[in-house]
Amino acid sequence: MNFPSPWITILTFVAIFFSGFFSFMFSKKTVELYLSKVETKFLKSLEPLIGSIGFVSSFGLSLLILYYFIIQVS
Repeated sequence: MNFPSPWITILTFVAIFFSGFFSFMFSKKTVELYLSKVETKFLKSLEPLIGSIGFVSSFGLSLLILYYFIIQVS
């Protein structure tokens, strides 16, 4: 098995931390925007679903980009 250099491993952990933080901020802004645009009570009850979708898609995309970066570097 081919392991990347220790610097890539350390930077990967840092990138995952920042990806999680920025994904959280993205989902928070997405929910705030969603709640400001929606007026019915049923659609407002979908707030946790919208926040989860925003976080998972943002974090997943950042992990996918990180994966392709590591593949290209190693």
